[in-house]
Amino acid sequence: MSTQQAFADWLQQELQNRGWNQAELARRSGITTAQVSRVMTGEQHPGPEVGRKIARALRIPPEEVFRRAGLLPPAQKQPEGTEELVYHYACLSEDDRKRLLVIARSLHEASEEGQ
Repeated sequence: MSTQQAFADWLQQELQNRGWNQAELARRSGITTAQVSRVMTGEQHPGPEVGRKIARALRIPPEEVFRRAGLLPPAQKQPEGTEELVYHYACLSEDDRKRLLVIARSLHEASEEGQ
């Protein structure tokens, strides 16, 4: 299976998971319905700009879209949810990031104590 087809299949699954159609992705991403259609049929490979817009619409890290589209190499093995956690962390205010780090440290310490 080509990278373009694999990306189109993945994107179709993401749309189905959200109950969206191509027009909804176009509306939320700011790309044209024609562009979405070309990406979905494998006629057009998404570049970085389209990938960023798709990521923003899906509310996932751009790196995930880039990797799925073959624009970045596969990520090193990380626990599931790591990229999403980093993405949401970056979107928080400085105060909220500090609070989240306190929580993460507390959870880590508690898990080490329980071992």
